Amino acid sequence: MRYLKILFAFGMVLLLSFCIPNHKIYGQINNPVANVDLKRNIQLQTGSNQIKGAIYDANESGSVAYTLVMKNQQSVLLKKVIILNQAFTAKLSRPLRSSDRITLSLQDKAGRNLTGATQIKPAQWQVLNKPKTKIKTSNWSNVFQNSRTTPKKYRIIQAPDTGISYLKKPTYTAAKSKFSTLRATSRSVSPIKGYQTALLLPTVSTKLVNWQLPQGSVMNGRYLYVVYESQQRKNYGRVVRYDIQQLQRLGVWQTGQADMLRRIENRVNHHQFATTNDDRLLQAIKVGPEFYMGHGQAVAYNAQDNRIWMIALAKKSRQQRLIRIKLDTLYPSDQHQFIFRDTKTHQSFHGEQTLSIDGDGNVAIVSMVSNQTKKNFAAKNIKVGDLMLYRGAVSHGKLRLYMSRTLIRQKPGYFGQFLSINNNTDQLFYLTDGAYYAIPASRWANGELQKSDIKSGVYVSPKQSTREFESQVWDNNGRSYLVVNRGAEIMHEIQ
Repeated sequence: MRYLKILFAFGMVLLLSFCIPNHKIYGQINNPVANVDLKRNIQLQTGSNQIKGAIYDANESGSVAYTLVMKNQQSVLLKKVIILNQAFTAKLSRPLRSSDRITLSLQDKAGRNLTGATQIKPAQWQVLNKPKTKIKTSNWSNVFQNSRTTPKKYRIIQAPDTGISYLKKPTYTAAKSKFSTLRATSRSVSPIKGYQTALLLPTVSTKLVNWQLPQGSVMNGRYLYVVYESQQRKNYGRVVRYDIQQLQRLGVWQTGQADMLRRIENRVNHHQFATTNDDRLLQAIKVGPEFYMGHGQAVAYNAQDNRIWMIALAKKSRQQRLIRIKLDTLYPSDQHQFIFRDTKTHQSFHGEQTLSIDGDGNVAIVSMVSNQTKKNFAAKNIKVGDLMLYRGAVSHGKLRLYMSRTLIRQKPGYFGQFLSINNNTDQLFYLTDGAYYAIPASRWANGELQKSDIKSGVYVSPKQSTREFESQVWDNNGRSYLVVNRGAEIMHEIQ
């Protein structure tokens, strides 16, 4: 009998040596593993019964074994002996469900818990709830304070020739590689030298966010706010906030890891469970509630009230809404309906689709002379494609705008995509696909603008296909960023 016991013990030693390769010791309760990150490199997926990955402990150089326990609440789905710092694969007792509440823990040989239960959830975007308070609404009626039709002549300033047609739609192209660079061409005048990929944005549209259609954007402090159109509801959309400071800390901003959000997007869409790094990245992105916003291109940050302002066309094309969005809820607090009506002819005209606000609260809108506009003007020296400036501010609780008597000839490209202002230089940046104009705002408004004042950045050659330039924003240091599409991404200025 004693011989059999010795033989059995020897057999168990051999068995353990096969089951736990390079085994040194089975971890005991006094082993320092309480701070081991259990979900750092664990791969799980809803609908699958497989788990794989590794449990890492930088303080352990040997091959120490523990029992990994996985539960759905109190129901055990897995008990498996694993070796720290070594990859493993195992099968669960059943496929995972979206309603499961999964926890992971480590036990020693005696079944005693060495770590607390670590919860692991499917990767999900952080979506803010819609506020219960109603959006306050008022009517500003006419906001236009002078006449644009009665002047017999306008002052015309010729802008630099970008070589891009303002009468013909551009041909678009997608990003050719993971990381892109745009460089100013010789047609530019004192341009921003170029742009490089800072962060690749999600691109696969879902019921939650139409990621493939970013529109306008604003930057305030550590945050970049990007507006997305809805795929299902016309004129609706959301604001998504990116924490640039957090993304920098995580090493995915302006680095070789700038594609990490695309990887996170894939994990979210395939119902995979979030690792520790996934959770940190997802916390850096907040998705706001859906609301009526129009096309989402006329958007700016107003430092005077700490709100995002957005202009949207109402259902009647000559009516517009100015929507004020709170930064914490990413949802409107109030909106104000208004129209543009000429003070002399009393004719109302179509709303405009650009907006910028400088640090002092001055509001600017840039519009283009169309065929219909030209017919309504008394001045004969204007042409289709000329740029008009409306500038003003909120006075006595109402927006009041005046049109400059100086027009710029002509647009830098076909689609007027976005308008922004660099507060450090007082320059309005009028953006089209592939090019922009930089124009001193005060000089334009006051009729002091000269041809030499207008600078330009051109990033495509004539007849060359282009990425879609959606918006251009500025940080507190005056550094420029572009949001481009056809492979949505944020690009930073090359200095």
